[in-house]
Amino acid sequence: MSSHDFRIALIDGDPAIRAGRRLLLDSQPDMKVVYEQSQALVALDEIEDQLIDVLIIDHRLQGTDGVTLAKRLVERLNQLEQVVPAVIITGSYFTFELLMASIRAGATELVTQDSPSSELLDAIRKSRRAMADVKLAPFKAFLDSREYTPEPDVNFLLKLTALSAEERDLVDLLAEARDIIEISAMLGVSPSRIREMVDRVIRAFGCATIEQLFLLIRDSRQHG
Repeated sequence: MSSHDFRIALIDGDPAIRAGRRLLLDSQPDMKVVYEQSQALVALDEIEDQLIDVLIIDHRLQGTDGVTLAKRLVERLNQLEQVVPAVIITGSYFTFELLMASIRAGATELVTQDSPSSELLDAIRKSRRAMADVKLAPFKAFLDSREYTPEPDVNFLLKLTALSAEERDLVDLLAEARDIIEISAMLGVSPSRIREMVDRVIRAFGCATIEQLFLLIRDSRQHG
């Protein structure tokens, strides 16, 4: 394996599905399954000791559901100040509710069981995107077009006040779905510095993705 390979964890309660995915992923020149588990709570205890780039977590698990496991893993790794792997949630079928729950848990993608295998492979490869460079405007437009129940973070203001003044300005602009170039121009700070700030703010709020952070800010500000 090269240093650029994706080291993947499969957390799925169905041995047949897990075996099929392992064969698919291990057949790719840039991917290798290095950890498997069917029990959610065992995975919660073991993942922090694994060198993982991508977690593929099925929503149907023994012990707890996949979204809850993903959320707890993101929270634990943030608390330990460890790098949070990309998380992909898989499910038997797509629902808007599962998509929203997956985003809130810190997942980068939701892939359904009947999706072509190329969709899972694409989701893995896209997971290395730079979070700060993700365009929030399409996500904002998607949320504006749907009705959903907000889930404000009760600790939002506490986390916000712990940020620097510059980081709070960044949060204001992220709430407007501004991109890196716009934020850079508006704050008079280089794009590379903005990227570093975005990464710090994502972690400060206990998030794993910029979409998760955006949703948290949106819900907490509108309904706090």
